[in-house]
Amino acid sequence: MSLLSSLPQVITAIGGLGTAAFGLVDATKVFKGGVNRFGFARIEAAVKTLTPGVPASGLSQERILATLRANWYNGKHLEDQKSIAKSLIKVSLSAVNASAVAKATGQDAAILSEVASNITTGTPLSQAQSDVYARFDFVVTALLDEVYQDADQSFTNGARTVAAIFALLLAVAGGWTLVGGSFVTYVKSMPMLQALAVGLLAIPLAPIAKNLSSALVAAVNTMQVLKK
Repeated sequence: MSLLSSLPQVITAIGGLGTAAFGLVDATKVFKGGVNRFGFARIEAAVKTLTPGVPASGLSQERILATLRANWYNGKHLEDQKSIAKSLIKVSLSAVNASAVAKATGQDAAILSEVASNITTGTPLSQAQSDVYARFDFVVTALLDEVYQDADQSFTNGARTVAAIFALLLAVAGGWTLVGGSFVTYVKSMPMLQALAVGLLAIPLAPIAKNLSSALVAAVNTMQVLKK
């Protein structure tokens, strides 16, 4: 019963290690973005394809990417990020880059160029031009949704991987501190294996440690009442 009674404390401690590891992951953001860099390369590649040359808005491609990077690094809501990216892509459409953009989105280059010219001069779009522009809008939306979802998943996986590495390092260092002696001897010992197990458990347990610990406490209390 003593082992069961100590499980809530063990789980809480492991969860605390996971929380500390995620804290260190968050601290990497001060080093040129740190883990925030995960995933943005996909967004950057897509936006570069959709904003070639000199955009009609006057914003350079570098400024557009800088805006999107700032939103990504600061954790702006994903739907808002996609909306801003689409707006920047649409306002950057010009008669000069329409051909390249049409190729990237599968639209008629000549008509899309006319659309860009008409938007610039304020001329109403014809039905054919409106249809092409609507399809262009739909394709851009779909492309951005794909890359942002993939980027978000890459960020999540990357952050968890880095957190797991930190958790393992912290667990190993903590175990060695308790055991003492030569590190080479420690590496070959059972405490080292226990430390590795704790480090591996820290990340998945961190988000649910409090609830799981509370549930185990309730279970232990129930078992003690039944035993009496």
